[in-house]
Amino acid sequence: MLKTILAALALVLPLAVSAAAEETRPPAWLIEAIARQESSLNPLAVNVAGKDYYPATRQEAEAIIAAAQASGKSFDVGLMQINRWWIERHNIPPASLLDPEVNRAWGVWILEQEIARHGLNWRAVGKYHSPDEERGRQYAWRVFTAAQKAPQPAIPAKAPTVRNTHAHQEKSRDNLSDGKGVQRRAG
Repeated sequence: MLKTILAALALVLPLAVSAAAEETRPPAWLIEAIARQESSLNPLAVNVAGKDYYPATRQEAEAIIAAAQASGKSFDVGLMQINRWWIERHNIPPASLLDPEVNRAWGVWILEQEIARHGLNWRAVGKYHSPDEERGRQYAWRVFTAAQKAPQPAIPAKAPTVRNTHAHQEKSRDNLSDGKGVQRRAG
């Protein structure tokens, strides 16, 4: 009996883990739209305290990052503009984020964390950028606009909006489509 239960768990558990991962995986069009908004798809892009830099070489980018670190300023690195907070929290070598694949992997991971918290919706996209609701809302709109400008966007036609629902005027975000249907925010 115990063997049967363990065998059943061995078959079901990987499916459950896989399904949970699918729920937080952002669609490819969204990842590209965020990269387009963050860096104009430039893997060497660096932002220091709100000022964008597009260095011609990796060495120039590394020098900009080093100067920002030395001065204690906030900075974002690479394709998906990974912020200093994440870099320090996870001990990521900043220069490694100039590699577009490494940067994309971290950016997707960060976005997945927000999707796990908020669902696959525009609020999660906004939280990728900022914990501030208004800044996040503005950012989500810019990402939506960047997605619309992509050569062949496979995105929903509906723009991200904040709408009032029910008598108590509760705020909510439009949900994102993942191509398999709409993913609704939990809660």
